[in-house]
Amino acid sequence: MYPYLLTQNPYPCNPTPTIIDARILGGKRHNEAKAAVVSCIEDLYSKIVRIPTDKDFRLITLIQDVGSGKTHLSLHIRGLQELSNNAVISYVDLSQVLPRDIRSLYKSMLGGFDEEYLNDIKRAVVYFLKDKADQNIKDARKVFNHGFFDLVKGKSLENKAEEILQNKIIPDYSALYNVLKKEFSTIELCILKLIIEGKFRAVADGDLSLENMIAYVSAVATLNFKFLQKLTIFQIDEFDSNEQSLSFVKAVINAHLPSTVLMLILTPASYEEIRRKDGSVFDRLEKANYKIDLAGSNILEEILNIVFEYIKYHDSKNIFTVEEQRDLAAKIKVIYDEFPDFRNIRSMINILYHAMENAGKRDIATIDEEAIDDTIKNVYPGLRIKGSIMGVPLSDFIKIRRSSNNVQTLESTIRDAVRNLVNYAYEIGTVAKLEDTNGKSNGIDVIYNDPAGTKIAVAVVINKDHGKSVEDISDNVKSSCSADKLVILTNSDRPSETNETSVVNIDRRKMIDLIYFSSKYKNNEMMLDDDLQRALMLAKSIKLC
Repeated sequence: MYPYLLTQNPYPCNPTPTIIDARILGGKRHNEAKAAVVSCIEDLYSKIVRIPTDKDFRLITLIQDVGSGKTHLSLHIRGLQELSNNAVISYVDLSQVLPRDIRSLYKSMLGGFDEEYLNDIKRAVVYFLKDKADQNIKDARKVFNHGFFDLVKGKSLENKAEEILQNKIIPDYSALYNVLKKEFSTIELCILKLIIEGKFRAVADGDLSLENMIAYVSAVATLNFKFLQKLTIFQIDEFDSNEQSLSFVKAVINAHLPSTVLMLILTPASYEEIRRKDGSVFDRLEKANYKIDLAGSNILEEILNIVFEYIKYHDSKNIFTVEEQRDLAAKIKVIYDEFPDFRNIRSMINILYHAMENAGKRDIATIDEEAIDDTIKNVYPGLRIKGSIMGVPLSDFIKIRRSSNNVQTLESTIRDAVRNLVNYAYEIGTVAKLEDTNGKSNGIDVIYNDPAGTKIAVAVVINKDHGKSVEDISDNVKSSCSADKLVILTNSDRPSETNETSVVNIDRRKMIDLIYFSSKYKNNEMMLDDDLQRALMLAKSIKLC
């Protein structure tokens, strides 16, 4: 059993999405993009009266950075049942097309259609011919080799049609040509023959010019609408500034393929490179019917929506509680804030997949800090929280960060940690013995001498009116002459320094370092040389020694 009472890990483990993974779609921006694409397809379909023309072409661009979910969205659209009644979709990943020439591009576009489409178009063509035979169109029965002996055996035209579909008999292609030659072009007849033969994806030997390729692609779109009454959608993923790719896309756009939607998926970097390399193609992309930018899809709110959607999709009993969502969101936020490399949905899902596996093996109810910590250490070895001097493990970092949100106790916790740090510095001989500050009300938390004999007073000021507090403490020290130097540690973002006073900013990371050190110190866990060096670095970073 996995966390949240799931029977399987809801997150995919593939480095790139599959059509199965893409059944799940979360995120406001992704759903808005999906709605725009569906709207475009439905609008185009409603505009075609009977026979598609060059007016029945649409261009969509889908742009955002790597890992933002562009491919996932494209595959999700490809699998939409609501589109299956009015569109067939070919998906091509250009990064897999090698060499990038006209022949390979065309072959990939044909290969982008799924098996269900191939079966549907073949059946539609065969039964179209059967209808011709039922109408006693000249030579139509010859296509099925339906003769006297078939009638004697009681074998109908439908029986013969099914035998062709099952590749049990070969139709008479000469008769097929005679039946269809008045309705279809030479290229269309060639494609129809390949469909019936089960060789739709075959590409003829010899050179294939760009013009011929466009003619073939146009013919495929025309046949799809005639036989299936469906639009043709070509999704071109990883579109870039490759010369052959640019020439192909420009030709497709200029040709205005009938009953066709061309959907180009690319990154902002590729878009800019196209602008520099081919202004003509860039101009056409700028004039796309729909320009979908997934900007903002990598913000925390979107990522949380998506990762929750995976759990909800597999949560058939709806037991993923609001409290559990808040708990998981808090842990994800720490990862998001502290590791810029994970600020995209692909990386975050990878972490959650491994964390879910870890938690499942340990049979715990939720994804805990340890599961995330182990994932970071095992899957991303060497990765460290940015700015952490003490090398705080992620599990501790999450716990401390969560507890440090309590502003009422934070100052007291930091004050104790600073005392412990100065005590530790004294124990290892870095500073002289501390003076007792108990009972004093001047705001001073620690007083000690540095190696040069200078008396240092340290005060902690957190979540207060910093300017007033700093001024009051400084005045108290000066009036009592209790120290030569005052160090004020504060979460104010305006550090300053004079000969007598240093105002040092301690941000959230420094606070967590201090709290983590203090915990190790109180538990007598400062055993390694590395601990000592890190503690000294922390003390120096806040000007305690």
